[in-house]
This record gives sequence, structure tokens and C-alpha cells, in this order.
Amino acid sequence: MISGTLIDLVPFEDEYALYLQEWMNSEAWLRARWWERREPHTEQHIKKFIEEIEKNDHAKLVGIQAQNGDPIGGVAWEHQWVRMRKTNLWFFAGDPRYEGTDELLDGLLMAVHYNFATRNLHRLDTYALAFDEAKIAHLQRAGFTHEGTLRQHVRWAGDYVDVLAFGILEGDWPGYEPKVRELGLQASDIPPKPKPEKPQTDEADAD
Repeated sequence: MISGTLIDLVPFEDEYALYLQEWMNSEAWLRARWWERREPHTEQHIKKFIEEIEKNDHAKLVGIQAQNGDPIGGVAWEHQWVRMRKTNLWFFAGDPRYEGTDELLDGLLMAVHYNFATRNLHRLDTYALAFDEAKIAHLQRAGFTHEGTLRQHVRWAGDYVDVLAFGILEGDWPGYEPKVRELGLQASDIPPKPKPEKPQTDEADAD
């Protein structure tokens, strides 16, 4: 676990993974992944996704958790270009109550800091659907620069939509603590949700 100002970054394992099936069928996940599909992700889809992430040495999915223990969503990086020292970064609010909050922004800031300070990357790329105003605002506040627009790049809700490309360089990043002081992050005081129950193993079936 890595602690930030308002959140902790936690491994996407055990209890935290119980949320993933619900989240992978949420609008926030679909926007983050540019998926217009509306067919539900099954448990098999979830397992396959996690396995693919775990097998990729240059990819990571990390949970964003409020410091009261409430799971918020996740942040991930993948498709690393080793010689260029850059990667693609994406994030989402699995719990829609945290959409646009400083908690989600803090998760993004922590991920940026980790990739620059610990992984020694030079550049981070990310994208947002043109209508995703909350995500665009987070990227701009975090210090990402809008570097171009992919016109009518994907289909969404039966129509073509633009995708905005953003980037941030290690030289743009002042460091986590200076950035937090600049932004003045404020907790939203959202009450935690009850935790889902773990699936029970039927001992009789196991015999």
C-alpha cells in the first residue's frame, strides 16, 4: 500500500477484486477503455483481464482506496515503450459517487508520481473521450497537456466522438507534495459503502 493525501494505492487482490466485476460493467470503465459495448462482462472476462495484466511485466492495475477504507476505483498503466521510457496511463471511478472528486484526482497524482519517481519514466500518455468533462478536468489539474484531438475516433451511443490526447513529461512534474499544495485537495467526506460478502465455499461440494 502507498499512502497519499486523501487515498491509498492498494493491490488489486483478494477483497478488492470483488468489486471488479461490477466496475467493469460501469460507465466509468467503458469510458476509460473506449468500449461502447453493452454486453455484461462475465466472471470469465474478469479473470482473463486480471491474468493478462499479471502476465505483462510492463502493466499494472492498482486500486484507489479512500483512507476510510472505501474502494473508489482504479488506475493502470500498460503498453510501455522501454527505450522511450513512456507508458499509457488510464484511471476510472468505479464508485460513481467519487466521479470528479479530489480523491480520484489524488489517485491520479499518486500514479503519476510513482511512474516518474519509482519507475523512472520520461513521459506518460493518456486519453479522454471529448465529452468526459470530469476526466479532462482531472488531467488538466494534474498537469497534463492537451496535445491533439483524434477526430471521430470511436463510436459512442451510436455516434462518432472525438478523443483528446494528453501527455505529461517528467520535466513538467514538480513532485507529488508540491502539486498537492498547489491544488489544495479537499476530502469529499463520502460515507463508505458496506463491503460485499466473499463467495462462500460449500464444504460439502469440496469433499
